[in-house]
Amino acid sequence: MAISSNIRRVRKNAGFTQIELAAKMGISIATLRRWEAGETTPTGSRMMELAELLGVSPEEIVGEDEQSKRAGRAYLPADERSGGMLVFEAGGTRIELPPTDKGYEIFNRLVENMMTRKAPQQS
Repeated sequence: MAISSNIRRVRKNAGFTQIELAAKMGISIATLRRWEAGETTPTGSRMMELAELLGVSPEEIVGEDEQSKRAGRAYLPADERSGGMLVFEAGGTRIELPPTDKGYEIFNRLVENMMTRKAPQQS
């Protein structure tokens, strides 16, 4: 699932309308709609705030789709397994990023890029 779909899903699960969530975050409804439409992605600090308000981890919002799992691409959340770092793994490459605003921004871009790629055809 894309970040946009995850934002919409967790918002609805938390019982917020777009208007309510935008007001709580102090952002415009247009900004939230762009996030949910996949036109833009929240910055690292906004991602953290969004996750906190919705009662989920930032990693749950970033998510990983089934296509990416089949393609062998994955990421690990910032937890005890990764020494508190955001870890992105794909195609034999491992990238560790600090859980800062910039780290989440780069991490989000990597995951979005991964999700838009097509999985290789399996014979």
